[in-house]
Amino acid sequence: MKSLVAFEATVRLGSMTAAAKELCITQPAVSQQIRSLEDLVGGFLLDRTGGVLVPTGAGLALYRDIAPSLLDIKSAIEDTQARLSNYRPTLNISANFGFVHLWLLRRIQMLECAFPNYKFNVSATDVQASPEVQESDIDIVFGQRNFQLDTELMLSTETVFPVCSPDFAKKNGISSELTKDQVTNLTLLHMDSSNPRWLDWNRWSVLAGLGCVNVDSGFKFNNYPLLLNAAMAGKGLTLGWEILVEEFVAKGQLIRLGPAVSREDFGYLLRSRHKHNTVVEPVVNWFIANTKR
Repeated sequence: MKSLVAFEATVRLGSMTAAAKELCITQPAVSQQIRSLEDLVGGFLLDRTGGVLVPTGAGLALYRDIAPSLLDIKSAIEDTQARLSNYRPTLNISANFGFVHLWLLRRIQMLECAFPNYKFNVSATDVQASPEVQESDIDIVFGQRNFQLDTELMLSTETVFPVCSPDFAKKNGISSELTKDQVTNLTLLHMDSSNPRWLDWNRWSVLAGLGCVNVDSGFKFNNYPLLLNAAMAGKGLTLGWEILVEEFVAKGQLIRLGPAVSREDFGYLLRSRHKHNTVVEPVVNWFIANTKR
């Protein structure tokens, strides 16, 4: 193919020097490629005896046969380049319901600005066997880190502390650190979940050093964003995961209370079978940079 391209350019432009300039190679390279083509067909294709380089009869016939085909190939390459220049890769991202609604959706414009040529499909699911998770390029879940999995990265380690609205804190005389009596007697908001990955009030109380307390009273909710809305509305105390509530605390919609409990091997994990893919890896690095603490 290189010999055919060199030959076609030489005949069309009238010299090997002009052909070399168009093809961004040297004139001797063009000459060598044409010699190789002549060796292949078994005869001279160019008349080199005069002052001007002209094709022989066989050379002119070959030129007329190959020129249209080479032009078609060139056009096909240019069309493909044009199509690929407008190509926008699509990434499927799945994540826990709370992470999508309380973290990702608040930063989706940042993600789109960082990757203007990407298209993103975002799915919220708490079921790891769901089709959305199976088809995802990036899956973000809450759980315990498995250090043997190369496909898993820790985005943010778990830090959990009580939160409530400013009005609720003022009404009940709550200061920075909760006591055992306050946890026992104040209205608590719970997630209606038996998933052992998540801390509930009972386990948080033990890890916080308050011991076993009666935390069965209060209201239960079936999703975390709904529970946080109830807390901001002054309905009671709830547990706040730092990565999910930090913006509400910063805006004064929630008050951060103590004690805080941290579990270094628990947190939000990013899982991807394609984390080293040239399209996926930059997005993985974006999540790491924006969540790591």
